[in-house]
Amino acid sequence: MNDARPAWWEKAEPELREALTGFPDKLKEKLATKPLAVISRKNPFLFRMRDAQNADELAWKLLDAFMSSSEETIFGGVLEELAIIICKHARGGQKSGIENIDVEYTDEIGRRTLIQVKSGTNWGNSSQHKSLRDAFNKATTILRQGNRNLHVRCIEGCCYGRSGIKDKGTHERLAGYAFWKEISGWNGTAHEVLKLIGEYAENGLQTARAQAHGVVVNYLYERGIANAEGLDWDKLLQIVMTGK
Repeated sequence: MNDARPAWWEKAEPELREALTGFPDKLKEKLATKPLAVISRKNPFLFRMRDAQNADELAWKLLDAFMSSSEETIFGGVLEELAIIICKHARGGQKSGIENIDVEYTDEIGRRTLIQVKSGTNWGNSSQHKSLRDAFNKATTILRQGNRNLHVRCIEGCCYGRSGIKDKGTHERLAGYAFWKEISGWNGTAHEVLKLIGEYAENGLQTARAQAHGVVVNYLYERGIANAEGLDWDKLLQIVMTGK
């Protein structure tokens, strides 16, 4: 791998950092405004088995479960944003004006390349995959209205997963290293992104967790799940089952 940073990285880096800085804020906002969601979508029987003794313990257990899925979802969007920023600076990519296409650019051999960016390879159901294929077919038709001979390349770009290129008929799926190399022209992009993320690891997340913990603890007391004696598990069960 060539470790030398290409010239475009210096221009892209401020935008990449800004995207990463926003991650804790997005997570904090979600946690602070939806304490009921932290509770209502979790398995009360499982949490009874985990045997929290008080509001403090239960709040941390609920938050850990809630955040494991929330962080994955929110950070998936951030990762996709990083990929789009890199493509813009490295390939001259731009937000597509065509519905359901994330970014498009013309590559070095004149192909018009259209990309839908996904965080990983394990995404969506059969209906969502069909929608992706339909989007590529529609976009190709639109672009060829002005030039029937235009070579259009459609890519399902996955930021992580086993690296490689797979022909999906209507499009190619590029995953892992292959995807980052495609959008940047540089073998070191994925590693450099990982390094940059490392600088932001836990940056603001501990504060977000602590603030959310306080919100959930207060909510447990307000709803009567927690009291001076400990926890009212029947009350928790009632709220999960009825929302009341």
